Amino acid sequence: MKKKHYFITYQAVNRQGSKSIWNQVINTSPMLFIKAVEEGEKSGTYYNYVVINTCEITKEDYEKFKDRF
Repeated sequence: MKKKHYFITYQAVNRQGSKSIWNQVINTSPMLFIKAVEEGEKSGTYYNYVVINTCEITKEDYEKFKDRF
């Protein structure tokens, strides 16, 4: 099976109630990615992670943009 790559926009809420939004390119399932981010949040600063949008991208675009966000 061909590996898929995505541009993902997601958000979370901090302890003060403000929302933060991030963009990232990933090479895994968006749902697996967001679960890993949630589980990796050890500081307790952010919670309620939500995937806002995903777009499948080419491997070339992934390679080009993977360190830019």
